[in-house]
Amino acid sequence: MDSQDGRGARGEPALTRFRDSLARAARPAAAILVALCVAGDARARDDGSPIAATPDSLVTREQAKGVQEALRWIAAHQDEGSGAWGTVQDTRIADTALSLLALMAGGNTLGPGVPDKRSDLVSGPTLRGPYALNVKKGLDFLARRAWSDRETAPAGYIDGDEISKMHGHGFATLALATACGNLGARRIEDIRAQIAKGFSPANLPYADQIRWGLERAVRLIEGTQDPEQGGWSYAPVPEGHEGSMTVTQITALRAAMSSGVAVNGTCMKRAYKYVRDSQNLKHQDYFGGFAYQIHNKERVSYALTAAALTTFFGLGKYGDQSAGDQELIENGLRFMDRRFEDEAFSKKEQWYYYRLFYAVQALYLSGDETRRQKYWPRIRDELLEMNQLADGSFTTRVDETRSAEYCTAMACLTLEVPMETIPIFQRR
Repeated sequence: MDSQDGRGARGEPALTRFRDSLARAARPAAAILVALCVAGDARARDDGSPIAATPDSLVTREQAKGVQEALRWIAAHQDEGSGAWGTVQDTRIADTALSLLALMAGGNTLGPGVPDKRSDLVSGPTLRGPYALNVKKGLDFLARRAWSDRETAPAGYIDGDEISKMHGHGFATLALATACGNLGARRIEDIRAQIAKGFSPANLPYADQIRWGLERAVRLIEGTQDPEQGGWSYAPVPEGHEGSMTVTQITALRAAMSSGVAVNGTCMKRAYKYVRDSQNLKHQDYFGGFAYQIHNKERVSYALTAAALTTFFGLGKYGDQSAGDQELIENGLRFMDRRFEDEAFSKKEQWYYYRLFYAVQALYLSGDETRRQKYWPRIRDELLEMNQLADGSFTTRVDETRSAEYCTAMACLTLEVPMETIPIFQRR
């Protein structure tokens, strides 16, 4: 392996739609791990049945092996004391949230704890997968940030580093929501009642701790939406807006809805409109692309377009119910077609892993099999052959402003999209 060149050793929809995803997300770990276990000799599932490579080769043995190695690296780089990933000086909140999502997408999940027969108390969650304890520790860290009251931060704000800001909060809320749906927390009214009586969140059952943290995180997002434009900005205040921040908050909110959290309908409608209004439909070169801000329609990019389309699909907008939505989607996908060769793997621009993470989601959630078969193998092979290092991590050389934790988690998540193991990777 040449460590210098970074090469590895291998060279508002209906709420029911969101809840339907829970049935898929709650599949037994055996089913969740099918894609991962195709690597090497065909390991047995938890139920003993054999595993074979998927017939369409969308999840290859090399891909599954790469994911396993990345997950091993991620687990090994968690801070044992705090349960977090990354540093305070960098993007610790985003690093932690993305690492948790990668581990959960790899089949490391938490389930409802088993009540004690004598006391009927639930001591903790059920752990499933080799890195489930890492997931629990990371969720503890994020939930405590959400439900602790600090003079330096508004209620519910998941902060704790110098860079993440609302990006980190959105990803952290997404991680809490992804875990919460399977934990079996009590009704939020019951949790609120106990908090009102003076109970410390730390003394609540584990599932309720995560649910309470998620509740506060969601309310923070709702309260910081720009009231006029419907987007979000970097600071946790209801003023300002930009596209990448907005798609992160929308994804977090719809994941919270998927886990049973009530989300303000007006907030979601304004957010949906923000995404729609961000598309450039006037300039020939930029036509179909989505902009950084709705008032600057010429600042479009492959990454922002992929992220906007992913968010649009996450809201249940596939173009099958509205001709306007269908046209918006097709225009966006055609923009991605035109820009793929120049931008998809560009090392000249920031956000290399961010770009590919959303590109693959947009391709899969669109349901366009032709585009998926055309672009996915190239993205998969680029990540595995050019960017994964011998230790399982992914090089920072293509995204030098980001940490190894961020790069590895993002790349791992990108490779996990076709495995459809968490709700955000599933078409609704």
